[in-house]
Amino acid sequence: MKFNLNLHKQILFKVLIDIFKDKSLSLKLAFKGGTCAMLFYDLPRISLDLDFDALDLLAKEDIEKIRMIVSRYGRIKDFKDKKNTVFMLLDYQVNAPNIKIEINKRIWKNNSYKFFQFMGIGIKSQDESTIFTNKLVAISDRKTPASRDLFDAYYFLKMGYPLNEELIKERTRKTKKEYIASLSSFVKNNFNAKNILRELSYLLSDEKQRAWVKTKLIDEFLTELKKVV
Repeated sequence: MKFNLNLHKQILFKVLIDIFKDKSLSLKLAFKGGTCAMLFYDLPRISLDLDFDALDLLAKEDIEKIRMIVSRYGRIKDFKDKKNTVFMLLDYQVNAPNIKIEINKRIWKNNSYKFFQFMGIGIKSQDESTIFTNKLVAISDRKTPASRDLFDAYYFLKMGYPLNEELIKERTRKTKKEYIASLSSFVKNNFNAKNILRELSYLLSDEKQRAWVKTKLIDEFLTELKKVV
């Protein structure tokens, strides 16, 4: 990658630590997503953003506090406080990718969490079953399908993480069997060798990994998916 990845990670980690150093925010937020999986579940790809679940109603003061923390490290070039999402885009350096900070305000009652220690700070994060299940649902849930969801879900499948069937029902209104059947069709209709690397190429560390994704990921994901029905 052409930008300074080490600097990018330093900014990510500083924002993450500062948020969870704050006692009130640490009670209201939980870490999730690709960077969480990279840090705590050894996900073998680069992740450039920070994603959180709100565990309780976020007051305006909470959101402003998060804005202040993020702004320590650069300019917030975009901010949205929508019904279900708080979104911030941090521009920390010219010619570097922006850092997306996104908080899901919709509370899923079947999400489960556990604590990790990171640089001396306790960080509440989605547990194995929750991060896997939400990633599997995300494959078909986004407005624009993202190949990183497929890559991450395949990794969790291979790790043998359990699915949270009640969370699948809560999020999709389908049984596990129904959702997996629909997901299989969705993947076949939305991903192919031409588009699978469009987003993933810059998140993978080497050419062998990219070649495997282009030629093998879709088929191997579908094979592994059949095993959890």
